[in-house]
Amino acid sequence: MELIYKPKSGNFVGLPHKPYKNKEGLFVVSKDRFQKNYIYVNTIEEVYAYLEKGLKVRMQYQNNSPSLINLMSLEIIS
Repeated sequence: MELIYKPKSGNFVGLPHKPYKNKEGLFVVSKDRFQKNYIYVNTIEEVYAYLEKGLKVRMQYQNNSPSLINLMSLEIIS
């Protein structure tokens, strides 16, 4: 499974954003931008399960700052 986000406006319009991994190699999901609410997971499948529950995933384009993106804004490739 692959998750891709392509913004519709802004500096990175149309450029594919991929799920962000932290220094430990874990994906980050959260209900908001506050680090105290971050949930760290190992796999995209775990990320997707949290997205289905209404949480968001941190996505980034190359080395730019990651953003929280909800399930409805993502393209999902099996």
